Amino acid sequence: MKNELAQTKSNESSQGVQSVEVGLALFHTLTQSGTAVGLSDLARQAGMHRAKAYRYLISLSRAGWVVQDPQTSLYSVGPAMRDMALSWLASQDPIRLAGTEAQALALSVGVTCFVAVMGQNGATAVRVCQPGQAVSISVNEGAIFDARSSATGRIFAAWGDEANRQLPAALRREIRSQGMAVVEGDHVIGINAVSAPVFDARRNLVLALTLVGPSSSLQASADGTAAQALLAVCRRMSTALGCQNG
Repeated sequence: MKNELAQTKSNESSQGVQSVEVGLALFHTLTQSGTAVGLSDLARQAGMHRAKAYRYLISLSRAGWVVQDPQTSLYSVGPAMRDMALSWLASQDPIRLAGTEAQALALSVGVTCFVAVMGQNGATAVRVCQPGQAVSISVNEGAIFDARSSATGRIFAAWGDEANRQLPAALRREIRSQGMAVVEGDHVIGINAVSAPVFDARRNLVLALTLVGPSSSLQASADGTAAQALLAVCRRMSTALGCQNG
């Protein structure tokens, strides 16, 4: 009897609630459209009968997940989605997320990767990840980087306060255009570095990720493989933190 009861509970937990899954699938289709959608088009995209989709949309509307424009009758994402997104963003820890990404990047690229934030005395390393068995560069947590000669410092100077420019205008424009800062032995002879920014939902600079390594291991070019991998990670992190154009 106990075994039968346990089996029944197991089956119930594995089956879930089909109507919820169907409603979520319809809602997902709406969110992926990127614009307001009519009932017929939404039902077609979801592979669902129009009348069935309408019933689910009524329930979703009552809960605030969907809104219908009274003028056009088109459906779009409702305020409940916004509230959930803001709640999720508030719970994120950018330093923790960056540390995880930095470790993976250090291992995949084969050079040291560290996370930096703007501290009281300047751009400061707060997490340092080494590339395992590959050649690594010693960077201490708490190290401060110059705004002019270091890739990390240049990131914060390039996206910092417009009234307090620490870089030549041409260099500032170049960094912003490339989406990253590159130095070739400028900070330490024979050591190259590339650094890229991570932004939040308000497009504020949150932190920078920096790759640093000997010139034999790290190409000092924004078009290099390591630099492009870094840029992709930073853009992905920015998107995760709510930046629409990460």
